[in-house]
Amino acid sequence: MLYKFNESYPKVDSTTYIAPGAHLIGNIELEQETSVWFNTVLRGDNDKIKIGKGSNVQDGTIVHVDEGYPVTVGEYVTVGHNVTLHGCTVKDGALIGMGATILNGAVIGEGALVAAGALVPEGKVIEPGMLVAGVPAKEIKKLSPENIEKSKEGALHYINNGSMFRKEGLDTNEVS
Repeated sequence: MLYKFNESYPKVDSTTYIAPGAHLIGNIELEQETSVWFNTVLRGDNDKIKIGKGSNVQDGTIVHVDEGYPVTVGEYVTVGHNVTLHGCTVKDGALIGMGATILNGAVIGEGALVAAGALVPEGKVIEPGMLVAGVPAKEIKKLSPENIEKSKEGALHYINNGSMFRKEGLDTNEVS
């Protein structure tokens, strides 16, 4: 469901897939071939949320902003199930593992991988192509080009999934 808030409506490209039970509120922009899955909340009430081309935000994820801390997700990013993205930047091709939390001002570099359950604290910058894990997240190793490419393949898989779900009539783009 799409909701107007403070005179802002979510802007959704026609190729985007939004699953039933997802709630998109306020100042949000979804670019081409993005997908937002079941029981996900994107709340752009205090600043902007932008999800880049080909990225997916999976089931149960919460994306929220504080004033001065927008959320920007680059192209071909996979945001796993039950992630919290709060006032952060996730660059192109990154993968955010299930249950991870990324806090205000954090930057996840291009092609980086945040392990499941990791906590990236406020203001932390993760270098491009780096695997991080733990609470708080610490650098584990530099990823191989093959690992980084595999993350992009996951994003492409979700583009296809969104298209199939839309063909089955399992989508919503209603404005409340």
